[in-house]
Formats: sequence, structure tokens, C-alpha cells
Amino acid sequence: MSAIVEDRVLLLLSIKEKGKFIDFNHIAEKVIRDEKGKITPHQLRQVIDKLISEGLVKAERGEHYAITERGYQLISERLREVGDDLNLSYRLVFKAKQYYPLVAETLVYYLKDRPTSVVKVFSDEEDPIHRIKPLFVRYAKYKPKPVNIFINSSQELLRYVDDHAIDFIPYVHKQDAKMPDWLVIDMDAGPKFWLHPKGFDLIKVIANSVAEVLEENNVIPYLKFSGSRGIQIWASFKREDLPKVDDYFALYRKLAMLIRDLTEQKLQNLPSNTLDEFYKVVAKGKPITTSQVAKKEEREDQVLLDWSSMKPAGDVRAPFSLHHKTGLISCPIKRKEIFAFTPDQAEPQKVAERVEELFEAFKLEPSTPTRLLSQLKEYKPPPKQLTLF
Repeated sequence: MSAIVEDRVLLLLSIKEKGKFIDFNHIAEKVIRDEKGKITPHQLRQVIDKLISEGLVKAERGEHYAITERGYQLISERLREVGDDLNLSYRLVFKAKQYYPLVAETLVYYLKDRPTSVVKVFSDEEDPIHRIKPLFVRYAKYKPKPVNIFINSSQELLRYVDDHAIDFIPYVHKQDAKMPDWLVIDMDAGPKFWLHPKGFDLIKVIANSVAEVLEENNVIPYLKFSGSRGIQIWASFKREDLPKVDDYFALYRKLAMLIRDLTEQKLQNLPSNTLDEFYKVVAKGKPITTSQVAKKEEREDQVLLDWSSMKPAGDVRAPFSLHHKTGLISCPIKRKEIFAFTPDQAEPQKVAERVEELFEAFKLEPSTPTRLLSQLKEYKPPPKQLTLF
């Protein structure tokens, strides 16, 4: 079954602000483009007249049109059947407009009082069916001087969604704060891991090892799917238990590097059959993980435990945000479910159904980092990753 012109009209109208009427010229420009010029304006008018007669579209002031509730229900069903034939950016916005009203209050919990970047998606002019044109927007306005975006309510969030913003990336700290609120370690696997049939399973082994390192040091780990292929490990510290230092961001970076080293030690003590799987990807003699952000070409067979968001204006995709490249949700993973987790569990509807329990699993309760800090006194980050043997 293939998409038809009626599907393109309904999908375009469905992503507009509810109740908003769209003029024919705009509809014609987008639909004729997506049809690769195979339909004329006259033929399109006939299609729209048919949709009106079927109660799927309504007209106002001549050639201005809006989708009806019946039309919205129909395109929801058709997307499951022919979605791959329709405009990708429209599909993502449609998905976002269905999903975010169900989780808005929860998502805002992680955005409130933080400068936030949003990712708006638009059609790729050369291939609107399979590609998008993302626009990263950091400021609410740029002149006379930049003003950060703040999203402090569900209503504000949904206004951005109406404007095709589907991905939300807040700072790791509040405005003008001198330290991050969260420790974030982002696992970034080199491309060779994704050639291994069990690549994601190996990533979960590493994530579990990072979590164990934190637990062994009395720190509560919080796990989150990136929304693409990786996993992030978050933690929160009691501020009164941190030492007084000039640069708290540097302290968090050093802690992340220490955690990486402790994780590598744990990985190297895994059962031989598990290690053998890792070293089908990783070159013999190299560590499985690295904390070296630069020289990406040197870590194609390693997993970067990335600390680079630990800086002023460092940012990270919010829990419960939709990833603009995949349409999946960057969702919390319950600690005991790490090995059972699969990316299909991050489909928006599935996450929305579990939003309350997943939120409880990602409350980011502060821990006391005393044991980690005591080890940090003797720790010196290596200038580069050394071979193991």
C-alpha cells in the first residue's frame, strides 16, 4: 500500500496549530513538492474538495483549509500503514504533537529555570520523504542581544511544539550557576561497535559497570537511553559534601574520568567469554573505554565515556525529550531493567504509558560523593589512553 495525495494533505494540515486554517497556496507548494510535481494545482483542488465532502477537511474564507477530527483520526491510522512514504519532518512533528501533551509536566521538571536549546525540524528540499532539515535554536531572540530560551510550564513547551520544536536540550546547570546540577557521562560507541551483532548488548554491559562503580561508592546511578544508540549515566551530588574549589565544572570532569578508569578496571575483570566479545571489536591491547574526547578516528573501536557536557553552558538532551534524528524518546531506564532494555521501548506511546514510573526512576536524588572524592585526591587523569598490554 502506498501513500496517496489525500494522505499528504491531511498530514500537512494535522501538524498545524489546532483550528488554524491554511491557505491553498501553502498547501499546494508543499504537496506538489512531496509529489515530485506529479499533481497540478487543479488536481489538488479536486482532492481537497473530495476531502471536504467526506468530512475530513473544512474550508473557511474561500481557499483556507483545516483538518477535522475525523481527518485527524484517519491520518493517524494511515501513518501506521503508509508513513514511510510521507514527509519525514511532518511525521516527526505529528509524533511530537501526540506525545508531548502526555508528558509535558514531567519534561518541564528537567527544563525549568535552565537555558534550553530546541531543535525545530523542517523538510529537506531534495528529499523531504526520507530526510529532515534540523534547525538548532539556542535563543528566544538574538537582537539587540541574545536572550536564552526558558521553558517553565507545559503551556510554553507546547507552544514550541506547535512551532515544530520537537527536541529539548537544557543546560546542565541553572542560569549563571557556578557548578552543574548533574554529573552526566554520555556513552558514545565508535562505529565498529555497531558492526557487531551484539553491539548494543555490549553497550549495556558497560553502562551496568559504570552504574556498579557508582553504587560501590555510595552514589545512586540513573540510567537514560540517549534516544539514538547510546546510554547515559547521570548522578546528583549533595552540594554541602563537595569541597570548596575554584572550578566545580573541572571537579565534575575529573570525577567522570575517575569513574571511567574504575569502570575499565571492572570491565577487564569480566568473565573471559564476555571479554572475548568486546575484543572482537576492540583492538588487542586497547582499553574498551576511553575518556579522550579528541581524535575521534583513534577511538572507532572504543566506547567514549564522554564528560564534555561538564562545562559552563554544557547541555544534554532532557529526559523524556524526543530525539529529532530517530523519533525515539531519550527515556529513563530502570536500574534493574538495563539488560532487558531495547530501543523499541523508547517509542513515544510506550514511554507515555509508563511516564509516572519512569519519572520515579529518574528523580536524581542527591548522593554523598565522599568515597569518590577521597580517591580523586590521588588521581591524575592520563594525558592519553595507554595500552593495557
